[in-house]
Amino acid sequence: MHCSFGLGSEASVKAEMELPGLKSLMEVCEKHGLFLKTLPPEEMPPAPGEMFLGQPFDPILATLYRKFGAAMLGDFQLYSWGSGEGQLSTLNEGMRRFGDEPYLSSLLFGQIPMLAYYLATVPPLADARGIQPVIFIDAYEDNRVMPVASSVDAFFTTFSMYLERAVRTPEYAVEHRIGLHFPSSVADLVARDRSLLDAISSGHFKRLMRDDEESRKWISRISSAGD
Repeated sequence: MHCSFGLGSEASVKAEMELPGLKSLMEVCEKHGLFLKTLPPEEMPPAPGEMFLGQPFDPILATLYRKFGAAMLGDFQLYSWGSGEGQLSTLNEGMRRFGDEPYLSSLLFGQIPMLAYYLATVPPLADARGIQPVIFIDAYEDNRVMPVASSVDAFFTTFSMYLERAVRTPEYAVEHRIGLHFPSSVADLVARDRSLLDAISSGHFKRLMRDDEESRKWISRISSAGD
């Protein structure tokens, strides 16, 4: 488990900052006419690795919030950057006020619209470059944690493939409504993220996950799909 922000190779950091996953997600939204709206940034976010709410700020989020102040990307809502009502810092401070995990160890940066399904980075699990993995938090199931990506941009890559699959379902063809559940319906897509599988096999997420049948089943599904 690596907690500090460090420097990797210049080429690898540059590749992360290009955000190919975000590009793919936006292209999928445009291709299928899914809701796509971005707002310009109003305030400067922290620099990569700078302390934010007591934790290092993820370098990919830092890059993202220099592009957008907020966004709707298909069926994903990127929270507004800033400190006002309904914005990133205020939302996270509110979730942490009871001192519960996984909120103390994570930073919520978005959600599935209108649902208490949250996406969050995990600063204590940052790699040597400071890149943080992403978890899905199901607030309807006692804040169950499901690891879904090795980075924010890897999450965008997986989510773009999920949307491609979702628009091919009968529900979407008839109602133009996304009925495919993320991430439970796309364990095979999540399993394409080899860096995530390596972190899971090393036990990095164990402290945040519940020791119950559903959590074990999720780990088993993505691990077996990645074999």
